Amino acid sequence: MTADGGRSGARAALARAPFAPRGLRAMPPRVHRAAWAFAAIVLAGLALRPRFGDELVLTRYTGYVMPWLLAGLLPGAAWAWRARRRALAAVLGVSAAAIAVAHAPLFRPRPAIAAPAAGTLRVMSYNTWSRNGDARRIAGVIRAQAPDVLLLQEIPPPVFERLVDALRDLYGGSTVHFTYEPELQQAVLSRHPLEPRASLADKGQAQHVVVRSPAGPIAVFNVHPLRTGGWRHRYRQIAALLEEDVLPERSPVILGGDFNVNDRAELYRLVASRLENAHDAAGFGFGFTYPAAVRVLAALPAPPMARIDHLFFSAQLVALRAGTLADSGGSDHRPVFAVLAPRQPVSGEPRRGTAQHGTWPPPSTSTPSVAARGSALTAIPATPRGTRRRARPGRSPGGPRRGRARRTERGGTQDEGGLLP
Repeated sequence: MTADGGRSGARAALARAPFAPRGLRAMPPRVHRAAWAFAAIVLAGLALRPRFGDELVLTRYTGYVMPWLLAGLLPGAAWAWRARRRALAAVLGVSAAAIAVAHAPLFRPRPAIAAPAAGTLRVMSYNTWSRNGDARRIAGVIRAQAPDVLLLQEIPPPVFERLVDALRDLYGGSTVHFTYEPELQQAVLSRHPLEPRASLADKGQAQHVVVRSPAGPIAVFNVHPLRTGGWRHRYRQIAALLEEDVLPERSPVILGGDFNVNDRAELYRLVASRLENAHDAAGFGFGFTYPAAVRVLAALPAPPMARIDHLFFSAQLVALRAGTLADSGGSDHRPVFAVLAPRQPVSGEPRRGTAQHGTWPPPSTSTPSVAARGSALTAIPATPRGTRRRARPGRSPGGPRRGRARRTERGGTQDEGGLLP
C-alpha cells in the first residue's frame, strides 16, 4: 500500500466517525430527517409543557424523561454542528439548554445550616415492593439508617410481621413504636410514641398518624396514590388530602411516600406550592428512585430513571440533609431520607399554606419522655377506636374481622386482622 493510499484510507475512516471534523462528513439524509423529528418532538414537548402541563401525552412524558433526553440532545447537537447543519444544531442545543437550566438548581451548592443541639429528626420513606419478601434485606437497609420516623409502602402482612421481629432492637433497647394499615399495606415506625388518626384510602392511600416527639407533636401523612385511574385521579385525591387534612394542621407536617410522579408533574407542583420538598431543599443531583431493580438483557443493571418517592414538610421545619439511598434492599424503589429540624422563626418571614401557622416547638409543650424500656417492641393499634375505616369490598364497616389479636401499649389486646401474635 502506498503512502497516498494509506492517507486516503485514514481520511475515509475519519470521515465515517460520528464526530468527524468539519467538512469531512455530511449527515446521511435518513439520519438528518430522524434527527429533525427528534428535535421537533422534544422542542414541542418543552414549549407546550408550561401551557398544558400533564394534559397532553407529549408534555406529560417529556416531563418524565426530561433529564434522559440530554443523552440524545447533546451528541446530536455536536454532530449536527460538525456536519454544518446549523439549524438542526440550534434546535437541539436550545432544547438541551432548557433542560439543563430547569435542573440546574438540583446541582447548586446548598448553604450550610447549623444543626440545633437537640430536636433533629431523621425521616425515611421506603417502598419495599409487594413482590419483595426478603424481610432480612429490608431490615438491613433500615438498620443502616436507624430513622426516627420510617414510612413504609407496599409491605404485605407476612413481610411486615417478619420485619417487625427483625427490628425489635432497632434503637438499641429503646421501644420501637409502629402502626400498620393492612388494607393499605402501609406502616409507620418511630422511636417516639405514635397516635394513629385515620386511614384515608380515597385520599391517595394516606395513613395519618401523629408522632409524639420530645419537641412536640408532628402530623405525619404516609401516602401511596396508585397509578390506576390516571394522573387526574391522583391529583384530585392528593388535592383533597391537602385541603381537608394536611393544611388545617397547626403542628408541623411531614408528607411522604411513593407519589408515583416525578418533580415535573402537576401533582408534584401542587404539593410543592404548599409544602417544601426535602430533596429540593437539601439534596444534590437528580436523586432518582425508580426503577431500582431493572436489568438490561438480564445481566446489566439499569440505573433508576425518575424520582417518584418524596418527602415534604411544612415551614416549621427545615431540612439539614436529604438524599436517595443506593441500597434498595431488593425493592424496585430506592429509599429516600431527610434530616429535619425545627426552624427558628424570623420576624416577618412569609409562610405558605395554613399548615405553617405558628412556631415550633411551641413555647410550652409537655410531651412524655421516651425512655428505654428494654428490647420489647411496642405495638400500637392500626386505627384507634372511633376512627372510621374504609371497608373492604363485601364486608360491612362493622363486620367481623378474622385474625389474631395484637398486644397494645396498655397491655390489652385488639383484633388487627391476623398480623401479629
